[in-house]
Amino acid sequence: MTETNERVDGGTLPDWEVAELPEPPKYQFGKAFRGILGPGIIALGASIGSGEWLLGPAITAQYGGTLLWIATIAIILQSFLNTEAIRYTVYSGEPMLSGYMRCKPGPRFWAIFYSGTDFFSIWPAWAMTAATALGAAWLGRMPMDTDQNTVRIFAFLIFFACLAIVMFGGKIYNALEKVLLFMVVWIISYLVVVNVFFVPFENWWTVIKGFFSFGALPDDVSTGDFDWLLLGAFAAYAGSGGLGNITISNYVRDKGWGMSSLVGAIPSIIGGQKVTLSHFGKVFRITPDSIQRFKEWWKYVRFEQYYIWLIGCFIGLALPAMLTIASVEEGKKVADWSAAAFQAEGLAERSGIPIMWHLTLLCGFWVLFSTQLGQVDGVPRRFTDIIWTGFRSARRMDEQNAKWIYYPILLVYVLWGVIAMYFARPLFMILVSATIGGYQLVITAIHTLYVNRKFLPKEIQPPIWKQIGLLMCAGFYTIFGTITVIQKVIVPYIIPLFVG
Repeated sequence: MTETNERVDGGTLPDWEVAELPEPPKYQFGKAFRGILGPGIIALGASIGSGEWLLGPAITAQYGGTLLWIATIAIILQSFLNTEAIRYTVYSGEPMLSGYMRCKPGPRFWAIFYSGTDFFSIWPAWAMTAATALGAAWLGRMPMDTDQNTVRIFAFLIFFACLAIVMFGGKIYNALEKVLLFMVVWIISYLVVVNVFFVPFENWWTVIKGFFSFGALPDDVSTGDFDWLLLGAFAAYAGSGGLGNITISNYVRDKGWGMSSLVGAIPSIIGGQKVTLSHFGKVFRITPDSIQRFKEWWKYVRFEQYYIWLIGCFIGLALPAMLTIASVEEGKKVADWSAAAFQAEGLAERSGIPIMWHLTLLCGFWVLFSTQLGQVDGVPRRFTDIIWTGFRSARRMDEQNAKWIYYPILLVYVLWGVIAMYFARPLFMILVSATIGGYQLVITAIHTLYVNRKFLPKEIQPPIWKQIGLLMCAGFYTIFGTITVIQKVIVPYIIPLFVG
């Protein structure tokens, strides 16, 4: 690989070294599935739980397909954020969080800012909701408030199962890719079979039509009965949500796309002795040959993000929504301790086949477990990359030692999750995380646009329509966040202080 002594301005972090952009495999549709596929599957597996299995069905249970058009806008706008975060990584070999820290006022400020906002959105919600599915299977009925301790025991086991998975594989990424690929294939396959045999076509049409009924609102939207918090959370998590969208760039780095192949990956604690991770990436000089190579890499980005992640999000949202409409009485509100079980109950009753109760609970468990697994890795991964790149003391560490930052943070997160399970209800944790995640989408969309305009050469900067898409993403989630705060904070709590 050709390297020079040439340097490129790196903002508030050390300048980049210049190297040759690695040659990608020649793009073919089949090759995209063999060996290249990966980051999109991990992102899909990590995002398919809360929005697709919980919040989407919760919305459709109450309002049918009326509000599914919100998901259409949300997923498309989030795909802009995903691809633009990856654009930076293919150019520099660094995750987008490193790009943020190259901006003024400097890495320490942005490290504290993003770590602080991330802290308030890392509730162990998916372990708890996945545990409600296991609790239902164990109890043979829907869990209730009196079954909280049983559900918590299963949640603890889920947490520690996630911990075990990320300890192996050489690169932590390798274990995630294999496990989440299995889960996504199993989940989609089961839901397709169930919907084909048990869901009437009119329910399919209700959901499909709902994705394109832009502007449709339920009758109670102007009353105090409408749940704006649920809708805002659905908009945020109809896709990845929060910092989950930019975390896709961390997985692209570990997969080795573009300049990332010169950087390395976070090693697992078992089997990762030969895996290293550079503190900084490298960039390539703009030439006709490098631009052509970049375009070839970009074909894989488009494939993964549009054919795998985007379409996968729609399928993962549509199939549970169809199942909910067919098996759950419209207007039903989802209870905290039965959040992952109400579809199984409805399907078993409507179909008259008792085994559907257990199979659907298993599907719900896999959906939510995959999301919690993505969260168990994503949280320490983001914090590790922030520290590894942003703090001088960490930059003095050997390139094999990133795991000694990752795993202590992981243990702290697990301990925090165990404690949090005793203080918050599962569905409430998801609603809070999603609300914060909506505001994170506002900030990261604008910050990503700034980074790509500032640090990327003009020849590979995003086209104007993509830049507009990022601004629309920020505006979309600003609207939902503002409405939620007005309805849930200002109207019930702030205004009464001044009025009466």
